[in-house]
Amino acid sequence: MKLIDRGLNWLWRVILMVGLTIGVLIPPMLLRLINQLNHRNTMLPWQIILVITYFIVFILLIFAASATMRHYTGQYQNQRLHRSDWGIIISGYLTILIFETVFQLINQQIYHQSQTQNNQAIKTLMNGSPLSLWMMAISAVFLTPIVEELVFRGVLTNLFFKQEWLKIALSGLVFGSLHSSSTIPSFLIYVTMGLVLATVYRLTGKIHASIALHFLINALAMTLLLT
Repeated sequence: MKLIDRGLNWLWRVILMVGLTIGVLIPPMLLRLINQLNHRNTMLPWQIILVITYFIVFILLIFAASATMRHYTGQYQNQRLHRSDWGIIISGYLTILIFETVFQLINQQIYHQSQTQNNQAIKTLMNGSPLSLWMMAISAVFLTPIVEELVFRGVLTNLFFKQEWLKIALSGLVFGSLHSSSTIPSFLIYVTMGLVLATVYRLTGKIHASIALHFLINALAMTLLLT
């Protein structure tokens, strides 16, 4: 019976994680639909509905992932970031910049790509219409870091495995796999990013730390894409 209970518990956690992951993939799909309806004046009401749905999905994901994380960690109070936490965040940021620069150079030299497939996809979405540009910019900087950190760090690292290195490795691989990559170096950029974000979270024990780091990463990326 214990073996069956463990199996059912594991299955439930997998289903839970798959559900949250599907939720993370919905906003980009909605943006594509908004772009497709952009040049059809008769479709304006549908665009408004999709915009509202876009932000509702983020709110629901934040609520669901936050509740799940608190259930499995037992932490129901937010913890302040201290100076030592910010030191870890800045160190993580610099680490990501170094590895991203190295992998991007390799990507350019071997595959002749000036940017990752994921960034190209984001730029395509943003160029679809002024509305989608601002929606993507706002969500990428302020909403996506919260949602992705709650799901892929706060939930994922607390659902599976007891060993810290396995928790971090799983988080990095899942995070990297969900970002569009057409080459090994570009894939490694996002895997490394996920590994560092997970490490920052596990070292500080505060989800706000990895959210802050993710905010810095996306703010820089959006600035480069908009200039």
